[in-house]
Amino acid sequence: MTGVTIMFTSIDGVRFRHPVRPGDVLRMHVEVLRYRSDAFKFRGKAMVGEKLAAQAEFTAMTLEKLL
Repeated sequence: MTGVTIMFTSIDGVRFRHPVRPGDVLRMHVEVLRYRSDAFKFRGKAMVGEKLAAQAEFTAMTLEKLL
């Protein structure tokens, strides 16, 4: 996506479940719940090994760069 900026606009239902420490491998799993034009809603979770470290729903939108 050249010339596009992604701006996060909200985050809901955030839960931190397990600490993440230096050296841990953090895997992010994100699914698109819905989208319309340039606005998107996602559900994501962060995993350390088999343990859930964090989860949230968030929205983002794309903007054309002004430069």
